[in-house]
Amino acid sequence: MDKMEKLQAILYERLHRRPPGIDKLDRLWEAAVLLPLVQTEKGIAVLFEERAHSLRRQPGEICFPGGKVECSDAHNFAVTAVRETCEELGLTPEDITICGELDSLVTHMGPIIHPFVGMIKDISKISYSPSEVECVFTVPLKELLAMEPRRCSMELADHPGEDFPFDLVPNRMRGWRKHKQYYVYFYEYGKFVIWGLTARMLHAFLYRSRAELEQFFVQGKD
Repeated sequence: MDKMEKLQAILYERLHRRPPGIDKLDRLWEAAVLLPLVQTEKGIAVLFEERAHSLRRQPGEICFPGGKVECSDAHNFAVTAVRETCEELGLTPEDITICGELDSLVTHMGPIIHPFVGMIKDISKISYSPSEVECVFTVPLKELLAMEPRRCSMELADHPGEDFPFDLVPNRMRGWRKHKQYYVYFYEYGKFVIWGLTARMLHAFLYRSRAELEQFFVQGKD
């Protein structure tokens, strides 16, 4: 075996010890959330939480139940989504049925979010934790399908830090440099405004499943 073959064998063994993932050297972290569907007097609806106003991070914002992935979850992100939903809404895993997974979101601010769609079998069993949840509310799925969300743009830019080596990259701009735009969606329902990542996941669910959902309602199953 020559040197190239030896190196090939070493690298093959090293790189196949685990499946490739996402580079998290920029302090990315992973979370999983549940987009919950519930049966209400107005038909099948999507359930949302208003975050407790006492929370340090994003108090009062509208979200889906979910949280940070723990090491014990062993890349089973559905486990995280169910566990966090149970903790926040006072449910048991038996109260929740996972329907499937939406596309993961690699966000600009850090978290990699793994969203799942699931059914909460009995809304009357919900007893949310006031330390995390200010209130819960539902929006009929049929109304969400009929809504045209407001779409606005955000711009991403970067700015070199004080330690940036301009002597090595003399052509690098010293001020802010715009990179891209992306869209932010806003759904208004009564006093609530659903926006940000929650609205993005909601929009993705409605867009991806629109044909099946509209057919479901046309057939009068709800």
